[in-house]
Amino acid sequence: MSDNPDFDRWYAAKSARFLLEPSSRLETFGNTLVNYHIISELEDRPGKIRVREGRLEARRPLVIVPDFSEIETEGLSGEAKAYAEFLRAHEADLRILKYGCTLKSDNYTEYVVTDNISAVAERVKNEVMATDDGFSAVIQGVDEPWDVALVELWLREVKRSAGRNISDLQKSGDLF
Repeated sequence: MSDNPDFDRWYAAKSARFLLEPSSRLETFGNTLVNYHIISELEDRPGKIRVREGRLEARRPLVIVPDFSEIETEGLSGEAKAYAEFLRAHEADLRILKYGCTLKSDNYTEYVVTDNISAVAERVKNEVMATDDGFSAVIQGVDEPWDVALVELWLREVKRSAGRNISDLQKSGDLF
């Protein structure tokens, strides 16, 4: 780690390599448990590889509905007032999804092996693939701050899942 924590976080996020991403998307109507496996080489100890395994819980996406009736346009131009009126007239069409996640550092196990990082990564990936768990991820990253990769995993899954979640909510009538 460097003397600059901002750089360390950025470096940890950008160097996370997703060797196996979940094949399933985040659930639309319930919480999702994503099983993660993070593989990292211990700093200053070549050949010592740490494997962390745990779960993160992504909460059901919430639909946020804006309330444009509360907008006051006093002192604004006619264009701004007209735009606010347009938004009021169409607020039923405006929805935002909010995703939440529980990341717990006490919810994981870890072990250290002596081997080549590529060999360990391949072995863990194959073991996880054999379980046929659509909600598993294998990530190769830095040893510290390793948990930045979890935040990156959650962000990637939100981006991957949002389109299908919106479609599911539209079909069910929960979005509009």
